[in-house]
Amino acid sequence: MVSLWNTRSGGDRVESPRGGHNEDNEGAPRIVVEREPDEHTRLLPQPSTRDGYLSPDDPAVSPYNLWSVRFMRYFSILLLFITFFWWVILLVSIFVSPPGLHNRGSGFFDFSYTSLSLANLIVVLLFFSTPSKAAQVTVLVTSVLLLFDMIMILAVPRLRVEEGWVGIASVVWALLIGIWVVITDRVVAYGKEEEEERLTGRAETRRTLREWVEILASEIVLIAVGLAVLLLSATLILRSRDSSLAPQGERYYVDGDKYQIHLYCSGKETDKSDNKVPTVLFEAGERPFGLSLQAFADNAIANGTISRYWYAARPGSGWSDNAPSPFSAGMAADVLSEAVARAGEGEHGF
Repeated sequence: MVSLWNTRSGGDRVESPRGGHNEDNEGAPRIVVEREPDEHTRLLPQPSTRDGYLSPDDPAVSPYNLWSVRFMRYFSILLLFITFFWWVILLVSIFVSPPGLHNRGSGFFDFSYTSLSLANLIVVLLFFSTPSKAAQVTVLVTSVLLLFDMIMILAVPRLRVEEGWVGIASVVWALLIGIWVVITDRVVAYGKEEEEERLTGRAETRRTLREWVEILASEIVLIAVGLAVLLLSATLILRSRDSSLAPQGERYYVDGDKYQIHLYCSGKETDKSDNKVPTVLFEAGERPFGLSLQAFADNAIANGTISRYWYAARPGSGWSDNAPSPFSAGMAADVLSEAVARAGEGEHGF
C-alpha cells in the first residue's frame, strides 16, 4: 500500500508516473533519490533561454572568466605598487635628496612623469571591466608624446645631463606604462567580446548608463593626463632651445663636482695706472640677475661709478644647476666661495 505522503522508509521519495501510456509500469511508483552536491553538480544557473545561452546581464558573462584578463589585472596591480613606491621616493627626494638620486635639473620632471604613470594605472584598474576605444586612442596619443619626450631628453646633451638617470628612467617608465595600458584595455575588450559570444550567442553592442558614466570619467582623466604631457613636451622644447644659447660667463663645478654654478664677471681688473681695482659683488636674491640688477651694474661701469663687478646665480636659478636638498644659506655661501676660487677671483677684494 502506498504511503499517504508518497514516501518510503529510508528517506526515498516516491513519484507517481506522469503518463498512463506505459501499461507495464502503470501503478508502479518511481523512486527519485536526492543526493548531495558533487563534482557533477551544475555550478552556473540553468540557461534563461531555450537555446542554452545566458542573458547579457548575467554576472557570469564577464571577461574575468579568462585567465589572461585576470593575469593582466594582477600584473597591473603589481605595476601600480612599483610606481607608487618610486613616486614616494621622488617625493621625498624633493626635500631630502637620497644618495645617487640627485639630478641637476628642476627635479619636478621625473616626479611629473611618475605621477602621470600612476594616474594611468589607477584609471585602468578602476575601470578595468569597461574598456573603450576612446580611452585606447587617448592613451596611445599620450604614449606618442612620451616617446617624443624620451627622444628629446636623450638627444639633447644639456637635458640629458640635467635630468640624469632618474629623469630618463621616469620618462621611459611612463612610456612603458602607457603602452601597457593600451595593450591591457585592448585585451580586456577582446576577452569581453569573446565571453559574450560564448555565453550569450553574440557580442553585446549596448552599454548601460553606469558603463557610459565610467567611460566618461576615465576619458576626462586621460585627456587631462594627455594635456599635462603636452605641456611637459612644450617645456622640453623651450629648455632644449635655451641650452643652445651660451651663457655669459662660465659654469664651475662645486661640492665635489656634483653640480655647476654660473659665474659672470664684467669690467677691467686694473685702472689706468695699472692698479688693481676692487670688484663689486651683486646678489640678485630670488630673481635672476639679468632681469633686475644687470642694467644697473652696466650703467655703473659706463659712468665710472665702479670699475668691475661679478655675480653668481644661486643654485637652481639662472644658469646654475640645482643643488641637492636640503640646502641652506650657509651652504649657498660655501659653494659661491668655491666657485669664485675656481674662477681665480678670490684674489680680488670685494
